[in-house]
Amino acid sequence: MAPQAEIKKDDVNVIRIEGIYYDTVGLAKIHPGGELHVLLSNGTDGTALFNTSHRRRFPHDRYKKYQVDASKVPKDLIAPMDRDFTLFWEVCEALKPVIGGAGFAPAHYWVKVAVILGVSMYCDFYSTFIGTSLMMSLVQGLFFGFIGLNLQHDANHGAVSKHAIVNRLLGLTQDYIGGTAMGWMMNHNVVHHVHCNDPVLDKDLQMPFMRLTPKTKWMPMHLAQQVYLFALEAIFGFVHVLSNFVNIWRGPQGHQKLLAPFWNTHRLMSMIFPARCLLGWYFQGFEAMAQHVLIAYCFGGAYLAFFFLMSHNFEGVEKNLDSTSGCFVKLQAVTSSNVGGWLLAQFNGGLNYQIEHHLFPRVHHSYYPYIAPVLRKICEREKIAYKHFPWVQDNVISTFKHLTHMGKKTTFENGHLAKKLD
Repeated sequence: MAPQAEIKKDDVNVIRIEGIYYDTVGLAKIHPGGELHVLLSNGTDGTALFNTSHRRRFPHDRYKKYQVDASKVPKDLIAPMDRDFTLFWEVCEALKPVIGGAGFAPAHYWVKVAVILGVSMYCDFYSTFIGTSLMMSLVQGLFFGFIGLNLQHDANHGAVSKHAIVNRLLGLTQDYIGGTAMGWMMNHNVVHHVHCNDPVLDKDLQMPFMRLTPKTKWMPMHLAQQVYLFALEAIFGFVHVLSNFVNIWRGPQGHQKLLAPFWNTHRLMSMIFPARCLLGWYFQGFEAMAQHVLIAYCFGGAYLAFFFLMSHNFEGVEKNLDSTSGCFVKLQAVTSSNVGGWLLAQFNGGLNYQIEHHLFPRVHHSYYPYIAPVLRKICEREKIAYKHFPWVQDNVISTFKHLTHMGKKTTFENGHLAKKLD
């Protein structure tokens, strides 16, 4: 191995897997799932993301030539990780008869893709150039939500196809509805999935006006958060579109600089939303356009936010943990919940099975209803909490009670130190 210069924090090109550092660009170039998924993890510990995506151990011997001398890496560049994957590998073995092959999308999934995209684009075209109505706005918002749950989500996890270009193209439907696949993958795949409900590291717990973690400073308004939550969910769509627009035009920051070659694609697609508004204004008038966009994005955004929020905020959920250590299966199971069954999974892209999804994000959602019984038995055997609500209303009631509890000043008033799970 050739001598290596010391790595500077501003010029990071390493990823750590099971304590061993690798050249990020080198690994990215040979990754069969495409460069993007490796580059996203630059400057982080990629162990959990690799394990959950591939369901096998990293072949260190095969990639020795890409290893980087640990002494050349700043000690504080990547936080220490000590997660135990022993039970995870057992679960993987137990699921082989269920998943079968690689776990990609079955053929019938493409019928759903065609229906969702077809209805969404029809509503988009009709409301922009021909006319709007309340029903049209609601349907477009709902199907934009279906894109977020059923199409872009699987694709941006690499779960639709073994061909990177297929996942990439379908993943860009996130940009079509107003978000950005790049920003979503950085925050969702690399952070939220790896550090779910960690009060320090999971940005999804850091919602303005909400107290979702004991580490959030209490304010009097939090007493009513279980009520105004629904208003916040209604504006989620607009906040998401605006924040992504700003971030994508600001450009890659820090460790993200390796992603610069992908940036212009998302900048170009970020113009779809303003173009949608301007064309609607021209053909339908400002009032009709504004009303349509307001209803569509409020309804679609609320639908998305509603199910995501419930899955990690319910009675008994763990939010006071250190996600960098402990049993990985337990870390994921005690911070997530499931609701409903197979039918709801068809509408919500399997994301009503959040426990299964967090453990196997690179497995297509069509498998989750069949994975769930196997995983549940193992969790029960290991005495790991596994929360599955039979009905949506049960989940809603539990979330309401949890937010009421978190909104009280006496609930963890001073916060607690994060604890480690065995």
